[in-house]
Amino acid sequence: MNKTRIIVMTILLAFAVVFSAQNAMAVDKSRTALSPYFQSDTGSTYSFMGIAHPSLLSAASTVGLTVSTVGQAGVVGSTAFTIAAGETYRVFIVSTNHSTINSKAITGAKVLFLSLTTSSTSGSVLFTASKTEPATKSAAAGGVSDGFQGLNQLAIWGAVVIPGTSSGFAMEFIGDSHDSNAVNLVFDGGSGQISVPIASGRGID
Repeated sequence: MNKTRIIVMTILLAFAVVFSAQNAMAVDKSRTALSPYFQSDTGSTYSFMGIAHPSLLSAASTVGLTVSTVGQAGVVGSTAFTIAAGETYRVFIVSTNHSTINSKAITGAKVLFLSLTTSSTSGSVLFTASKTEPATKSAAAGGVSDGFQGLNQLAIWGAVVIPGTSSGFAMEFIGDSHDSNAVNLVFDGGSGQISVPIASGRGID
């Protein structure tokens, strides 16, 4: 029971850090998502995220984004990349001196490391879409719309991994609380019909 209480208190504290950091950094809330907590301990605990482009019908063929670790001192590590339809990137948040999870042991063009200091650290993860207005479709060659470039077009999953106990816990991702426009009812007074166009939200659910 005490362990559960500690975990809950840690997550609540992480939420407070996230929102204070978000306000302090003047984050553009229309194109960001947050994970309130990551953790990395020297030689043991690390955090892992998988980011995939599932080729949704509404999605652009490529989506650019930046992933940053945010602590009480601001941005600790950051990497920017573009993910294409059908691709999956693996992102590790790990101490620089980790014995098994490092850039020499795990390689690949779609493997990214947000290497931290050699000491234990924790904080939150900030995702920022590269496009300033991700809810606006981009015009591809020939004037054909290439789809939306928001973070909600991607599948993002993550976990804090504790190898010593073969356990861990899932990371939560928050990004749809500022501009949720999933349903827009339109009443046609002439015909008396109601149409329901679906708009593309800007965050991830």
